[in-house]
Amino acid sequence: MDVRSAMILAVVQGLTEFLPVSSSGHLVIVRELLHVEEALLSFDVLMHLGTLISVFLVFREDVRALINATVGIVVDIFHGVCIRSAISKDDYRKMAIFIVIASVPAAIMGMVFKPLVYMLFSSKLAVGIFLVATGTVLWLGEFLSRSRIKPADLTLQKALSIGIAQGFAIAPGFSRSGATISTGLSVGLRREDAARFSFLLSIPVILGAGILELKDVDALGFAAGSSFPILLAFVTSIISGYLAIRLVLTAVKRSKLTIFAVYTWVLGISVIIWSVI
Repeated sequence: MDVRSAMILAVVQGLTEFLPVSSSGHLVIVRELLHVEEALLSFDVLMHLGTLISVFLVFREDVRALINATVGIVVDIFHGVCIRSAISKDDYRKMAIFIVIASVPAAIMGMVFKPLVYMLFSSKLAVGIFLVATGTVLWLGEFLSRSRIKPADLTLQKALSIGIAQGFAIAPGFSRSGATISTGLSVGLRREDAARFSFLLSIPVILGAGILELKDVDALGFAAGSSFPILLAFVTSIISGYLAIRLVLTAVKRSKLTIFAVYTWVLGISVIIWSVI
């Protein structure tokens, strides 16, 4: 992979991982346009790590509080405190549990539908259809937004609904952030909290995907001459991911998700036409 292709893919990965427009769908399209056929696992692993670092940079205070909350729950339970009491001590403890709960559906759906997902990644028609679906979900999220509660006030049912929405994002073209933010809005999360919960929820998913890919990589699988482009792309993915998160937080706060809905509708229809002709 040359420097130009690696940089373009890194920018696309970093931006679309968090913009509600589907990173997987965009990568399928861009790889096709660049005629990049090889799938370097080392590249994918570092791109996932780069976007994960972006989340840590933006939400470092929340991440630190969630880690402390999780450790606190474990320590309390170890010392004989009942689980309900250990969890209900503060809002971050409740949020940590809801993030765990909401991460389960994606893990199950990823394992069950893995063969089907591999097939979908080779279909531009499927990518186009799921991009159109993403736009519809974004529009519905804005339409159904009720903005009343914070993440700690979620219920088991509401957390699972956000998790199930995230699970559908295994399909190329269906945006993870778009699905989770929109579902968060529809179940009553306040606008900023819906985006914040979505991005914090991405940590287990991105980390898990990176670990699974890393298992198949021999010494990160760097091909001859590819180390510099890949490492440069890694840094680029951190910067573009950081900018994307900031942009989405601003857009959600200003009720601008419909802009992304229109974009994914137009792109999706264009890809469907492309796949047909």
